[in-house]
Amino acid sequence: MQHLPLESVRAFISVYELQSYTAAAQQLNRSQPAISLQVKRLEELLETQLLTRNRGRIMLTPTGTELLEQARSLLALNDHIFARFTEPAVSGQVRLGIPSEFASKVLPQVLGQFAHAYPNVSLSVTSALSKDLLQDEQAHFDLVIALKEPDKPLTRPGLVVLKKEPLVWVARETDTVTPAEALPLVAAPDGCIYRRRALNTLRHANIAARISYTNADFTGLAAAIESGLGVTVLAHSTVPDRLIRIQRYGHTLLPELGDVSVVMWRADGTNPSARQLAQFIQERI
Repeated sequence: MQHLPLESVRAFISVYELQSYTAAAQQLNRSQPAISLQVKRLEELLETQLLTRNRGRIMLTPTGTELLEQARSLLALNDHIFARFTEPAVSGQVRLGIPSEFASKVLPQVLGQFAHAYPNVSLSVTSALSKDLLQDEQAHFDLVIALKEPDKPLTRPGLVVLKKEPLVWVARETDTVTPAEALPLVAAPDGCIYRRRALNTLRHANIAARISYTNADFTGLAAAIESGLGVTVLAHSTVPDRLIRIQRYGHTLLPELGDVSVVMWRADGTNPSARQLAQFIQERI
């Protein structure tokens, strides 16, 4: 009897969700060729293509679409069984702080798996800018996920780097670009790491830019981009499905943005549920 290798199923889901074989390799602590081979192995077992590329995006084939939710359920059941029989009973509340773009794109699946594996744990999730999360962590949170400049030292006790992730330029798929004196930027308020990196990178490349729209809420920023108000910068894995990664805007070739560090802070003496969630996230991000 044939069976689906869970590592291949996990690789398939990660590649699609992160839109990158390289980012999936970082998340799963594997090499990029190993992730490619795992996805290929799954396709060979099922005798069908699951993923394809279209205009720079990794897309699901019809069979891949059919498989995705069942694959997620399979992994969630695996994690639930593993937690049920290998971990002591965990209960309580975890106060988690995360950037809003991670709340919308990256972490819902992970938090859903955690809730399924640990049904007696209550999650209280707050979304904010990384700088605000890291300023308020001791007073308000048991656990914080945030973004940090990769060249800045980790001076806070309890702060660890989960991974480094590339930053990308993002726009709507059907953007009609009109000539303008400056590149229109959609951004969060001052203090946002994406905003700072975009402005600094464009200045070093001698590309004029202006802030065309400001909103602290990720949903509002995404809506502004969909409305054609400009472009923005995001971590690679957080780009919404309805937007696309770009390298050029009109006739302007956009410069490389480099990486950002995804970090996690956990309070000293946190309860067992917070420690369990921290480990759960570390294994999946």
